[in-house]
Amino acid sequence: MQWKGLKINVIVFSLLAGIALIFSAQYFYQKYSTQGPLNTALNNSQTVESYQLKNENNQLLVSVKIRYDANLMQAYKEVRKELVRVIGRKAYTLSLSDSRDDVLEQVWYQSQYAVYQAQTQGSFQEMASVVNREAQARGAEAKIYVDQENIYLRLLHQGHTLDEVIPRGEGQVAGNLRTSGSGGGTNAQGN
Repeated sequence: MQWKGLKINVIVFSLLAGIALIFSAQYFYQKYSTQGPLNTALNNSQTVESYQLKNENNQLLVSVKIRYDANLMQAYKEVRKELVRVIGRKAYTLSLSDSRDDVLEQVWYQSQYAVYQAQTQGSFQEMASVVNREAQARGAEAKIYVDQENIYLRLLHQGHTLDEVIPRGEGQVAGNLRTSGSGGGTNAQGN
């Protein structure tokens, strides 16, 4: 089929081949320049039990499960450090997956007020007291860590874990999924 001397089928085929080539190049670039090194780093980590990487809307979604016996604060910082090292300033979201059970959910539910009060008022000793009391009352164990950026809360009960990282700074969203910031700096999501 021709139109004004041009072969339409050749033009359409060339256009489709070009689009396929562009998407293939992008796929292989992401796979070998970002996900490959990140897979290696997370596989070699002594604190990561499992992880999942997904690309969605030009953003890397990283879901990490921390080993039962690991220090949550150290593990979280290690994972963030590796993310920044491998992907730099590209957009990413880091979330924690855990194996929470009903007991741990109840401890977290009963402790949230004290945790968020500590987040805004700095009453960390009171928070630790409340969380430990709630955990012990239900036969669970609480491990709480605080640094300049976050409150790290890990609850343990019969092989189950509940992990929460609560940001201390302004403009950040609480929970184990972070939503603001750039380049991975002090935030778990970069843009």
